[in-house]
Amino acid sequence: MVKTKKVVVIGLDGATWDVIHPLIQKGKLPTWDYLVKNGSYGNLNSTIPPLSAPAWTSAFTGVNPGKHNIFDFFTISNDTYDLRNISSNDRKTPAIWNILDSYSMTSGIFNIPMTYPPEAIRGFMVAGLGTPDTNSNFIYPASLKEELKKYLSGLQFSIDVGTIMSGKEDAFLDELYKVSDMQEKAVHYLYNKYQPDFFMIVFDELDRLQHFFWRHMQTQHPLHDPKNSQKYKDAIANYYQHLDIVIKRLLDTISEDTTVILVSDHGFGGLYKDFSINRYFHDIGILKLKPRPPAAFNTELLRTIKTALKKLTYRMGIGPWVDHIVPDWLRLKSLTPTIGTGLGNVDWSQTKAYFCSLSGQNVWINLKGRQPKGIITRGDEYETLRNELIETLYTVKDPKTLKKIIQKIYKKEEIYTGDFVSNAPDLIIDMAEGYVMQVGLSQEILMPATQYNLCRSGCHRQYGIFIAMGKDIKKNHQVQNAEITDIVPTILYLFDKQVPTYMDGKVLTDILHTESKEIEYQTIRAKRIDAIHDVSPEEEAKIRDRLKGLGYLG
Repeated sequence: MVKTKKVVVIGLDGATWDVIHPLIQKGKLPTWDYLVKNGSYGNLNSTIPPLSAPAWTSAFTGVNPGKHNIFDFFTISNDTYDLRNISSNDRKTPAIWNILDSYSMTSGIFNIPMTYPPEAIRGFMVAGLGTPDTNSNFIYPASLKEELKKYLSGLQFSIDVGTIMSGKEDAFLDELYKVSDMQEKAVHYLYNKYQPDFFMIVFDELDRLQHFFWRHMQTQHPLHDPKNSQKYKDAIANYYQHLDIVIKRLLDTISEDTTVILVSDHGFGGLYKDFSINRYFHDIGILKLKPRPPAAFNTELLRTIKTALKKLTYRMGIGPWVDHIVPDWLRLKSLTPTIGTGLGNVDWSQTKAYFCSLSGQNVWINLKGRQPKGIITRGDEYETLRNELIETLYTVKDPKTLKKIIQKIYKKEEIYTGDFVSNAPDLIIDMAEGYVMQVGLSQEILMPATQYNLCRSGCHRQYGIFIAMGKDIKKNHQVQNAEITDIVPTILYLFDKQVPTYMDGKVLTDILHTESKEIEYQTIRAKRIDAIHDVSPEEEAKIRDRLKGLGYLG
């Protein structure tokens, strides 16, 4: 019979076999090599789009975004064209820790995206990406926050956006390792203190590194500069090697009767060009602009000035201080009502569709009854417009290569199922490798990929990594067709617990070398635990600024 005593899930945001396998072959990743030879491994198919917010949520709920209700880091507001931050309060489906809680089992959760505000679980929870800052109530139980702060001599579980925005690559790398060391130290402290039945952690700084340093590693990248890249060509490989050591130290800590699972929410690859889809929509008459205002009140000009000033303050090291003390009106927020979307001059009364979220890679129809100034009616007009957009977008090519820049376009109901599909964007676009949609309206439809005027040279890919190792797991076995929704059902099976019938994922019985028992299903849902507090407007602003700094808003 399959029954493990404990399960540890190690999440590595953005980890890819495209980097891991060559490094294993060179003898650079002995721990990964050990895991592969002594466990089951393979690709892990992510959500569409392969984005941390929906992907990690599917990883810890076992369902697709149409059931858990998280499609992006942001969604459209009901009464404006602004974006609203998504938080754990938006999740509609129980997580693995809620299910285990119903069995009186303990869980330890550390740094998983979309867990802020944290839940009052049987164990502990340190919320991850989507947390405003370390001053917020992002740890449960509350007493653990000061305990950790004292033990770690401070709290910093993510990179300060200023190091990215200032373009200081050396400072960025220094802080990367500083944050990683603090994360590792916290993980060991928490695991040893609580000894939970289920422990899930995410190391997420690899994602940031690959976004900005991929061109240094990839010599054939169009933005690879042999002179400048010489210094940083091994930065990504070095960090994988660092994580190899981190994983080894964690494996040395846990008991032999523990099943260890390594996963990434998506893979990674090169990024070459930004597609200004709103510029394209404007050129074909789908998106209309208001008459250009006088220069003194030109919001696009003001936004450009604001971006330049913000970058300057961060380069000077006073960015966070300025953000804290300068009134909103001086920061031009009142004159840029759609911060981060670049849609301040759009004439909504004549606009049929638009793009507003760099992270989401999706298109919204300006729908009557949903958007405040919607002009498209539900039914035939809506369907006709979606079909027309799909048809015309498939024709877009890179004029230099004559290759199509869009791989696949999905209607939301084609890839999502569940009670919350209606909350999803209308079209989800899978760009061809090397291309990504960008917010705003650039002068040209295709531009070199940038972020804060820096080269943004890496982006997400569909397939992440999966490795499982334990006494019941086959050794040196390659698993096929593993989905990100399979993680929770497999963990429940290892714990000899019933799998809820509402889950989309399957039990990965192929990875088990013992005789497997029949899978038991339950129809009763475990209850998700309400977060310990709501997100305040001040926290909303901090979360948005942090996500923008990390590249999710353009």
